[in-house]
Amino acid sequence: MLRSPLRMLVVVLALASSPVPAQEDVWDDLMERATEALRASDLAAARKAAEAAVRQGRYETADRHVTGLALLARIAQDAGDLRGAEDALRQAIETIDRVPGPLQEDKAVLHNNLGALLDLAGDLPGAEQQYRAALALHRALPAVRAEDRFSLLVNLAGLLERRNDHEGARRMYADAEPLLPRLPIAAGVTLNNNLGALLQRRGDFAGARDHLDRALAALPAEPAQPLLRASLLHNLGTAALEAGDLAGAAQPLGEAERIRRDRLGARHIDTARTLTSQALLRERKNELPAALGAAREASAIIGGSLAASAGTRAAAASAQSRRDWRESFATHLRLLGKVEPDPARQAREALDILQTVKHGELARVFAGAALGGDGELGRRVRLIQQQSEMFLAKEQELAAELQLAAPGDNRERALRKQLGGIRETLERLQGELARDFPAYHELVAGRIAPLASVQAVLGPDEAVLVYFVADTESFAVALTREAARLIRIASNRQDLGRIVMEIRRSVEPEHADETRFAFAAAHGLYRDLLAPVADLLDAKPVWFVVPDGPLESLPFSLLVKSAVDAGRGLNWHHVPWVVRQHAVVTLPSLGALTLARNTPRPAPAPEALIAFADPILNEAPAAGAASRKARNLKIGALWSGESPKVLTVAEASPVGAATTTGATTTVGGKRLANPDLVRKLTPLPDTADEARAVAAALGGGELLMRDQATETRLKQSDLSRYRNLLFATHGAMASDFVEFGEPALVLTPPRVASEQDDGLLAASEIAQLKLNAEWVLLSACNTAAADGTPGAEGLSGLAKAFFHAGARNLLVSHWSVVSESTVLLSTGTFKRLQRQPAAGKARALQYSILELMDRHEEFRHPMFWAPFVLVGDGR
Repeated sequence: MLRSPLRMLVVVLALASSPVPAQEDVWDDLMERATEALRASDLAAARKAAEAAVRQGRYETADRHVTGLALLARIAQDAGDLRGAEDALRQAIETIDRVPGPLQEDKAVLHNNLGALLDLAGDLPGAEQQYRAALALHRALPAVRAEDRFSLLVNLAGLLERRNDHEGARRMYADAEPLLPRLPIAAGVTLNNNLGALLQRRGDFAGARDHLDRALAALPAEPAQPLLRASLLHNLGTAALEAGDLAGAAQPLGEAERIRRDRLGARHIDTARTLTSQALLRERKNELPAALGAAREASAIIGGSLAASAGTRAAAASAQSRRDWRESFATHLRLLGKVEPDPARQAREALDILQTVKHGELARVFAGAALGGDGELGRRVRLIQQQSEMFLAKEQELAAELQLAAPGDNRERALRKQLGGIRETLERLQGELARDFPAYHELVAGRIAPLASVQAVLGPDEAVLVYFVADTESFAVALTREAARLIRIASNRQDLGRIVMEIRRSVEPEHADETRFAFAAAHGLYRDLLAPVADLLDAKPVWFVVPDGPLESLPFSLLVKSAVDAGRGLNWHHVPWVVRQHAVVTLPSLGALTLARNTPRPAPAPEALIAFADPILNEAPAAGAASRKARNLKIGALWSGESPKVLTVAEASPVGAATTTGATTTVGGKRLANPDLVRKLTPLPDTADEARAVAAALGGGELLMRDQATETRLKQSDLSRYRNLLFATHGAMASDFVEFGEPALVLTPPRVASEQDDGLLAASEIAQLKLNAEWVLLSACNTAAADGTPGAEGLSGLAKAFFHAGARNLLVSHWSVVSESTVLLSTGTFKRLQRQPAAGKARALQYSILELMDRHEEFRHPMFWAPFVLVGDGR
């Protein structure tokens, strides 16, 4: 994707550089050596010479310095060092302003290259910023090379499409179209392919097929441009399939599969995409066993790719790629239910898929946590990261080679051999890491726990429910020690999101009416999600739930087991809430449960409690901003930069890239919060009373409030000395927030942000703490977005981070309520556990909830007793 622009920039700046003296030119000699080594694929020698040229150029002229940095960036990317490539490009951009003469066009090339690199690495906000900087420079120039302008517009359009800005993408494509007469035929093919894919996603199948047919007709005869041809055929076949033209879909999908298997290989992610479309086609033709076979092969490819990249920056795919995978897995599960007659085999296979769905979902949050660490773990993680980035670079190199070379030439064979060797090394290193550092592997990847291993750690009174919510439908596996079952749920992500939002609006303090509740919606969810497996669940007092999507923002304890007449004669004490019969525990993954129960517990910490509460926030909130009931959490984009957007699926062809491997992860260091934005959050003065009440219930503790409730103070404390930690503060966990930054806890912000302290204790920082805590209490969190949208993937991220740090259970609020009920619930749980430790934490919380609703008439509404959920092993 980046090679052509970088090569062009090197030539331009070399020609513009200062006159060369008659004697030997050291810089020129180093650049020539670096270029020759690059041509010979001796990347180590190329990098050594380029780094020397950069040092030499720094002491000569700015244009030589920039040219050296541009070449170094290209070499670093080819070597798989995306961080090094990013650093070199950023230095080049900072330096080029000091180069005399009109070099705006060259600076635009640098911005475009950096944007493409960040796009590849999954930092979509950063990539868009760079693309738009390049576009602004282009618009200020009287003329721009057509190739540069087209590359930039198509790259930006593809990014906007993945961020769900379809109209913005269409405008970029429209701006690119007038450039086609000045460009090679391949540019028109690429543009029509991308426009066809965009129209297909917007439901205009006729328009999509028209653009794709035009692109295919303009493409030179096979074997030219095989990967672009495969992308066209895949898109054409998928558009025909979605339009109901099964006959029209069969031939292009078959050809796309053949090309991708032959040129990319049977384990490539693009091969999996086409196999998923083939599975859908065969399903609609009622060829169900063949359809299941294709779906199984696609799932195996995706799962293998995720496992190989686990714990690297490449593991944190964009939401676009995750949605691709999720729909592929949904197809597999649906076909499994139709074809496999044995319920036990169904459940066993489905459970593996449901765990793979969440594999690496929050890896971006944790990918850099151990990279800079000391010791054996840090060394191994860096080695895996190096191999992963090398694999990405070689895969791109092979894709470019396939577009140019005849099938099977020597260069292609050599690259395939190198890729195979790197993949084998990655798989070996990942296996060794999972064996030797299981807690870290669970943090960054999520272990796939086989059905039998999960059943082995369950007690006779326990059941597990694992959910998967896709765009088209949903699934669940229910299991106990004795049995397991897969069920299909007709409701999709949008349906469940709407229902969860309705229920949450009836319990969130800023919306709720204490005389009303969404009884019909709560019973409807029980009927759809739990009633089909009630015969497995009803006799089990403790339920573990691994939620997904919108269900992550809902406590299952407030679901209603039978219909309720909500008329004037309603007796709230007779409502058949789930919590009356079952203690519900939330899990971020099944691997977290098996790891916790198979790991010996350390000796208890000596001190009872350390609490962080009442951070210094907006001291003059607007009139009416706070209410008696709620702390009124409304968190926007607190990290520096723009607000995030939702990302979408696309199979488009970036300029210069021959394949559509998805962007994967963020390059660079920690993204710092903006303290001024953090400081504008609503203050939480009543959390000071909460902290004092919890300390009293636990027999004392260290309370850090106001100017003491800082990241700096927290990181200076020996947290391993405390059995319990309390964070009575805002928690940012909603999916729209997580996409851009990280799930995090709000503390008193500093005047100026630093890596040590920016006012947000992020999940990646939590994971590096050293804890020995039985409980971590998060008492003012909100697991929905600021606009009420459910789907708190960040809850899983925070839970995994605390578990990795050494916590064993979390008590987390789904929404923030008045301190009085919060104190009664939390202290009641502690007191019950002290009186009956054998009952366990799950039962202690259940009894505390029942006591609160039954003994305090003013707290009978689930607004007060339902927000807190236990996350952990429940014991």
